[in-house]
Amino acid sequence: MRIGFNILFCLIFIVAISVGQTASADFLPGTDDIPLMDGLSLPETNDFAFDTPAGQILAFDADTSFSQKQVLSFYQKTLTAMGWEQSKSNHFKRGNDTLILSFPKKGSVHFDITLATPGH
Repeated sequence: MRIGFNILFCLIFIVAISVGQTASADFLPGTDDIPLMDGLSLPETNDFAFDTPAGQILAFDADTSFSQKQVLSFYQKTLTAMGWEQSKSNHFKRGNDTLILSFPKKGSVHFDITLATPGH
């Protein structure tokens, strides 16, 4: 009986570690290459997605305990390393795709993303 408990405990531990590791590789909703900063949490009911002939428009809010400066620093470093260009302190562009970060209130980050359809 003791051996079965130890095996079960080890399996639960391995699953918990795996889940923790994949959580750090999350991306912003509707994207597959814009990372979600660790420490941002996305409420399930606040996202907006709209498809147009020219592409997709995404908007959502995230809660955070980080400062505006810390969030901007993360996205400045991460996005520029991924080929995005920074046009203003909170505006990023890659090809015809855009990302705008805003901070409507303390502890909140708003994302406006426009992803162009290839060829537009």
